[in-house]
Amino acid sequence: MTYLNMIKQFITREKFIKIAILTAKVLFVIAIFTVIPVGTAKNKIFDTRIALDKNQPFPLTIHDKKTVITSGIAKADMDRLNQNPNPEIIKSFIQSTATDYGVDWKLVYAIGYHESGNYNSSLARSNNNYFGRKAGAGGYASWSTPEEGIRNQCEYIRDHYYSQGLTTPAAINPIYAEDGSWCIAVQSVMNTL
Repeated sequence: MTYLNMIKQFITREKFIKIAILTAKVLFVIAIFTVIPVGTAKNKIFDTRIALDKNQPFPLTIHDKKTVITSGIAKADMDRLNQNPNPEIIKSFIQSTATDYGVDWKLVYAIGYHESGNYNSSLARSNNNYFGRKAGAGGYASWSTPEEGIRNQCEYIRDHYYSQGLTTPAAINPIYAEDGSWCIAVQSVMNTL
């Protein structure tokens, strides 16, 4: 065998090895994609804002999508509120709830802060009555959870005061509390929020 033939064979073997390695790599990649799913995108139906209408002058139209943002309190926070209410959790709950009733959360919070001594009075702890509300039959009102008491207060403020245009502590004072300085105390709490 001549030297030239040996070089040709070597080059041929080298090309063969390169082709074999390349083929092995390609087969390996194909094997990976057949064994491991590429994703679940092919199983999902995607909603598009683009519509095709061949009868219109501009056949492609893009429809607006609405994004709805709702406020609220997480279930874990709600559970904490009902199991171990503290002023910060109560404040967060009032902030997220008062808007559902169309009332100022600062007013609701300030009334509760003033009436219950920073949400810590015995009436607050035993009756979930943070707002000093009296019961119709005498005595003080009671709710089974802090959530119920707060929601009821928001509804009460809306129905008995806001509906009559009474939206400030000064306007509410003559009806809500016997003490004429009640509105000053509630307003001062509101001013800190």
